[in-house]
Amino acid sequence: MEIDLGAERLLTADRGTEKIAVEVKSFLAEGSAISQFHMALGQFINYRAALRREEAERILYLAVPDLTYNTFF
Repeated sequence: MEIDLGAERLLTADRGTEKIAVEVKSFLAEGSAISQFHMALGQFINYRAALRREEAERILYLAVPDLTYNTFF
């Protein structure tokens, strides 16, 4: 599976002994917040499945702007 990052980013890092990946979503695209959420959730699930196959020890996180978190989540 090849991950299409588009304008968003998937970052990987090692934090001590923990390996993490962070998917950064801006929620700035046109359309409703719920549509953007569904797209982000679908991508998150796909990325998590790919990571489980390729780097099972890596934990995936989703990063969103504070405003999006406080008003939508």
